Amino acid sequence: MKPGPTASGQLLALVALFSGVASGVVLKAIGATPPGEAIALRSAMAFAVLALVVLARRRGEARLIGPRGGLRAVLDAVAALCFSLAIFEIPLALLAAIHATLPIVSVILSGVLLKERLRALNWLALALACAGTLLILQPGLAFSPLGIGLALISTLAYALRDIVTRLLPPRTDTIRIALVSLALAGSLAALLPGQAGWVMPPARDLSLIAAAAAGFIGANVLIIAALRRTALSQIAPLRYSSVLWSLGFDALLWGYLPDLAGWTGIGLILLAGAVQIRAGRPTFHKDLP
Repeated sequence: MKPGPTASGQLLALVALFSGVASGVVLKAIGATPPGEAIALRSAMAFAVLALVVLARRRGEARLIGPRGGLRAVLDAVAALCFSLAIFEIPLALLAAIHATLPIVSVILSGVLLKERLRALNWLALALACAGTLLILQPGLAFSPLGIGLALISTLAYALRDIVTRLLPPRTDTIRIALVSLALAGSLAALLPGQAGWVMPPARDLSLIAAAAAGFIGANVLIIAALRRTALSQIAPLRYSSVLWSLGFDALLWGYLPDLAGWTGIGLILLAGAVQIRAGRPTFHKDLP
């Protein structure tokens, strides 16, 4: 028996989220290459792969991205660039904790902008997630304020990106949207101030950048497919899984572990995810275009 649209969309979202975390892990492990250059090279590699996919498609399948697709690309580029820069500034676990607020922002925006009806359990889940995130964020002042700021900006941009994704017309070319986003993110990263010129990355860094590009492609393409299949409030709680994966990588590779308050916050976030899933499928007031 084939999974329904909701189940298949949630599975795609889980794979996309893990791919995003894995991309961040290998990006953070890069050594000698400056962050801006590493991000630009990652974007260029991902762009080349997706461009080949577009060229390989049969003629007549190409579709326009449209104004909403262009807006989606801009939001995605800003979010991805800020997120990638934050990776070099703060621990992955802290970055993932800040991004744990994304379901809160996304669900609220979906209720306001997409007219998705939110039930009492949805609001309870949001309250629990908010409390848990505040507990996790409490050690944040000990780290880079720039990194925390970049993480917050990327969270808001990603939430708006998800809303716009749900509003894309059926014939929008999502791969071309990803291409535009990669071009924008890579160009902005290459123009970052404070870099003392480009350097030739060592072989180790090049392999890590290539791996980061593969994860980046998976995260971008699969989250679009997931959001086109499943209501935003059904995908939102799955984002909490990124916190667990990031904590595991942080502990294993960099020896970072949260304190008691942080673990309590993680528990509340996981509970919020369970409550959100228990809330069931939302009811739509209107069909999406």
